[in-house]
Amino acid sequence: MNEGHNLERCSVCEQKQEAGIHICDIYICEACEREIVSSDVSDEFYRYYLQKLRKLKHSLLNIS
Repeated sequence: MNEGHNLERCSVCEQKQEAGIHICDIYICEACEREIVSSDVSDEFYRYYLQKLRKLKHSLLNIS
């Protein structure tokens, strides 16, 4: 890991990660992003991802 890079806490796995995406004020690390976009509704973690991403929904609803 390179010094000088800010680590951010992923809203899904809750681990501090160096690389990821921001959607509004929600940060999602690259690993979780890959898991989310490749998951199917029959995957065991599908509901888990939905629960975690509710933060995004609430964030979007608070935008003026």
